[in-house]
Amino acid sequence: MKIAVLMGGNSAEREVSLHSGEAVVEALQRSGTDVFACDYEGDIRNFLSKLAEADVVFMALHGGEGENGTVQGVLEEENIVYTGSGPDASALAMDKVASKKLMVENELPTPDWEFFTSCEDFEASGEKNRNYPLIVKPNGEGSTVGLTIVKSEAELLPAVQTAEKCDSGILLEEYIPGRELTVGILGEEALPCIEILPLHDHYDYECKYTAGMSNYICPAEISAALASQLAKSSLAIHNLLGCRHYSRVDFRLSPEGSFFCLEVNTLPGLTDTSLVPKAAAVVEISFKDLVLKLCTMALHGR
Repeated sequence: MKIAVLMGGNSAEREVSLHSGEAVVEALQRSGTDVFACDYEGDIRNFLSKLAEADVVFMALHGGEGENGTVQGVLEEENIVYTGSGPDASALAMDKVASKKLMVENELPTPDWEFFTSCEDFEASGEKNRNYPLIVKPNGEGSTVGLTIVKSEAELLPAVQTAEKCDSGILLEEYIPGRELTVGILGEEALPCIEILPLHDHYDYECKYTAGMSNYICPAEISAALASQLAKSSLAIHNLLGCRHYSRVDFRLSPEGSFFCLEVNTLPGLTDTSLVPKAAAVVEISFKDLVLKLCTMALHGR
């Protein structure tokens, strides 16, 4: 099996992608697999002849057109086999409003929200009585890029302007106090739930990708009943979106014990601080075996 690891890309998460890709390449090299890296910038079509040399393309891209279905759509057109979700599921998961609507339709709890196409759209909506704090974030970015916890009305417009820079629409979301939980999906199974304890007031970019800036408890110290509910909800939204191979579903758990689904990540990080590998290790799936398992799923169309 010859594997191309596609990394880099053009999104705000390029550096994270490079770290994920390097980790995947190293793991595959340790396993004796024939592997090569493809650091993609610009138009993905310029890299297709190189990618077509592989039996499987391992998608180590994060954010932007590497995760919103654009690259996946091109690979589909060329009949190139790749890991992770297809174009439709990728686009739906990246669009937070679309995926939240799907959650509501299927009675999966998610924080309340308002959506604005632009800062101008937000300002035209007029003043409203809003509860603070609240979350302001881009509709189509990951890794908390452009996200602000807004604690007062005076902070709201600057936060909207920050989110607008990502050019994907603006989400104002209810802030859920409490605990940060996440559940990885591998194949048709939910991995053990992880609790995230960031050193900052929220799980921001620095806490996600800097060693020592967050602590992790896996399995999370929650009741068996709650763990089961979270696993079922994660599998439900993974399947409703049409995801495949793997994903990661993020939750908040309120002090009252209610959980809320925030979003689904179709290409979760694979760095040394990443969460899916941590959960897989708890069920005795090494990083090397995790990577090989994803390649095998892709190759056999599962």
